[in-house]
Amino acid sequence: MSLGDLAFAGRTLRKSPIFTLTAVLTIALGVGASTAIFSVTNAVLLRPLPYKDPDRLVIAATDMRARNVRDFPFSNEDFIDFRDGTKDAFQDFAGVFTFRNILPGEDGAPEQVRTAVVTTNFFHLVGAKIVLGRDFSDSDGLPQAAPPPPGAPPGNAAPRLPIMVILSHEYFQRRYGSNPSVIGHNLPAIGPFSQIVVGVLEPGFQLYFPAAANEEPAPEVWIANR
Repeated sequence: MSLGDLAFAGRTLRKSPIFTLTAVLTIALGVGASTAIFSVTNAVLLRPLPYKDPDRLVIAATDMRARNVRDFPFSNEDFIDFRDGTKDAFQDFAGVFTFRNILPGEDGAPEQVRTAVVTTNFFHLVGAKIVLGRDFSDSDGLPQAAPPPPGAPPGNAAPRLPIMVILSHEYFQRRYGSNPSVIGHNLPAIGPFSQIVVGVLEPGFQLYFPAAANEEPAPEVWIANR
């Protein structure tokens, strides 16, 4: 193509601004849509999941179609029944549920923090590394004691077990300035529950599960389910 051809094309486009604008918008939308489709296809279909043995992972989720609700979380009882009833089919079974929690920020003001509740074997199952502190242990998932029956003296209530927490590396840097002294200390929380930080995840750990597709970045705080 010569310079004359380019000049002629430019004059033609200037004479038809509506056509030019329509063509430019169409091309921009086409390129954007193609880029988005390729990004999703590459992340979900082409690039393997960044977990240990990704070809052996299977995702199970509830499906309440009669109520038009999908990916509804398992109750603890359903999870235990499913796990115990599939021991011959699966080597291990872990659970994760994401939501947005409210924690005090650096200035004490409430801050929304992306949070995940997981079973204590979750990070071991997917092969995630803990770079500071420790991973969850089985004892971190012991259930809380049942509340006393109605009318029982207040002193008979069993003390509540602390909630064990692992921080994402990014939240560890942003909120605590990478200070290792956070390990073993209580995570500031709104409410009566004691939350003890026991570890920090490797940088860049992400969730790639369909149930977590509405979570923009990965959770920042990971809580051991009791």
